[in-house]
Amino acid sequence: MRVISVEQVLPCIADPWKLRVIAQLDECPDLPMLAKYLQGRYSEGLGVVMAKSGYREITFYSDGRVAVRMVDTTEEAEKFINSMLAMACTKALILDDL
Repeated sequence: MRVISVEQVLPCIADPWKLRVIAQLDECPDLPMLAKYLQGRYSEGLGVVMAKSGYREITFYSDGRVAVRMVDTTEEAEKFINSMLAMACTKALILDDL
């Protein structure tokens, strides 16, 4: 699973000098797995997982969209999303949970 396209680039609501980036993944994510290994909050009813890493916030949607807040560039957003996905999958593989 990885980012295939950046859909929107908007100013961040929390800090107008930063960006909010909405990207599309190549497949729909396993939200319960992401919530478990990224220590995120999962809402089955809304179909989202929200997690934080430092000052950045990331939201995964059940349809494969991802929103990242508090980034400087679209490249930074893509790298951050892909690294969070890789970290969750690596943890799941180590714990034989995939």
